[in-house]
Amino acid sequence: MNLLEIFFARTRLWQHRQEIDTLRTELDKLQQQNDSMREGMRRCVTCEYRIDVKQRQDDSIGASAQHSPAPLDHQQ
Repeated sequence: MNLLEIFFARTRLWQHRQEIDTLRTELDKLQQQNDSMREGMRRCVTCEYRIDVKQRQDDSIGASAQHSPAPLDHQQ
């Protein structure tokens, strides 16, 4: 190996190292965005679930109120 080949090999290694650093930075950024979106979806699904459960509870309370006898009016 001559001196020129060693120089080019080191230059390629340096360029690859820079590319790897850039890709790692991008990967970290994308992972943070993914985590943030996943957490947001969890909150959204949880919120939708809570709204659905609340609506079902309200509906069942309303349905049971319709089937219960009306209070008697004892005033004469």
